[in-house]
Amino acid sequence: MIIENLVILALIAALCSADVTAFGQFMICRPIFCAPLFGWLMGDIATGLWIGMIVEMVWINAIPMGAAVPIDIASISINATFWACKYYPGIQEAAICALIFAVPFAYFYKEIDIGGRNWNIGLMRWVERGVHEGKTWRINTGLFLSLFLFILRAFIFYLIVMYLGGKVFQLIYPMMPAFVIAGFKKAWYLLPVFGFGAVLYNFKNIRIPFINR
Repeated sequence: MIIENLVILALIAALCSADVTAFGQFMICRPIFCAPLFGWLMGDIATGLWIGMIVEMVWINAIPMGAAVPIDIASISINATFWACKYYPGIQEAAICALIFAVPFAYFYKEIDIGGRNWNIGLMRWVERGVHEGKTWRINTGLFLSLFLFILRAFIFYLIVMYLGGKVFQLIYPMMPAFVIAGFKKAWYLLPVFGFGAVLYNFKNIRIPFINR
């Protein structure tokens, strides 16, 4: 299955990102799901699965809890998989380069998310004033408006980044020195090992019944 309509892909990506905090919590935002999903949509599920596995393990502790806003690892997985499968399908070195190239955009989306949360504070106060005035309809309106704006800004983000970022990635990858490309080739196999180490480190203090006593 190959879908190249950028609008459809950006909408699917926005819906996956909405699962992080806005709606659902069905875990479709996790890299191990959304990266293979986009790999399948782009006709290369193997690359998506490998990228998703790496991102999932390396950033396994990037979980939004309370007021904490981690980087958006769904965007790393989705953008990297999309760029790799669209412009350099089947090239492992390009997939690693795309993964690295996608990280700064995840930090940029984090700032967008923080701005959206700050805007929601004003929306929440508008709802509270309405409740005090007997306008209970503002509760549902506030919820749906907040969800709609979350998906809209995620959609615009992916639409722009997937297109313009992809064009930049398509230009810079062939300009990489040979020794850098060789390093990307090794990273394709070494990053999962590093990720597994990150998993062990993040869960080192968890006590397992009948084992840790």
